Amino acid sequence: MKAHSILLFSIVGLSAFLFSSSRLAFAADLASQGDRASAASYFTVPETELLDTEFSQTRWGGVVERTDSFGGTVLFNFSGLGPSSTGLKDDYPVAKVYGQILPSHGSGDFSNFDGYILWLKNLDATPLSVSLFISTGFTGPSGVPSNDPRNDTFWQSPWTQLQPAEARTLKLEFDNAIPWNINDNPPPHTQGTDGVPMPINDYDRAEVSAIGFQVYTNANPEAPVLLGPGKAPICSLELEADLNNDCKVNFNDLAIMAVYWLDCNLEPQSTCSP
Repeated sequence: MKAHSILLFSIVGLSAFLFSSSRLAFAADLASQGDRASAASYFTVPETELLDTEFSQTRWGGVVERTDSFGGTVLFNFSGLGPSSTGLKDDYPVAKVYGQILPSHGSGDFSNFDGYILWLKNLDATPLSVSLFISTGFTGPSGVPSNDPRNDTFWQSPWTQLQPAEARTLKLEFDNAIPWNINDNPPPHTQGTDGVPMPINDYDRAEVSAIGFQVYTNANPEAPVLLGPGKAPICSLELEADLNNDCKVNFNDLAIMAVYWLDCNLEPQSTCSP
């Protein structure tokens, strides 16, 4: 019994030390990640926005159901997918939660960013292709020219195929984006050719009218996809033994278990005896 007590005390002491050290290291790691994210100048879609009603309305066909998941992620269950892609977006005026320059006459001045990132994981048993997109060029009274649909341009990242259970952070680079509906753009909007990657000019970076993503699958009209912000570590699978909900099972969880070792709330208390 004495040997067991010494062993338990040693585990508790070591675990508490590692728990404290790990917390400091984890805090330092988060700070460094924040610095890197800031230096990279990419914005992402927060969980709150992925759960907004606009991201429940599919474009170009299909139906989606969303479920708030664990670790800051949101589960999108697509059904009725056809031969072309299906998209979801935060439509004009885009939400004021991405870190864009404010005030903006259309809540879409992203000239302070170099691109857009989002984390996705394919939960289907078949491959799934995904792409990020934004739209630029205000077509209402505030547009230049005003009330002109030619202002609008659709920009996307290259299609990326995710294998079953594969997760990746996708990136739409503003300096190398694929445009569509650009051939009729009037100045000062970006000039280019449909389907040919090119930079989005500063004028259009300050007129972002929609932010979203699109999915495509050849094999299955139903596709479950897990999405989360691209700037934070994402927990892709909930672990039963993860007692502090950091998506890792280590000495931190052992320290928590050791603190409550042999606690018992059974009634009557006599049933708690070993």
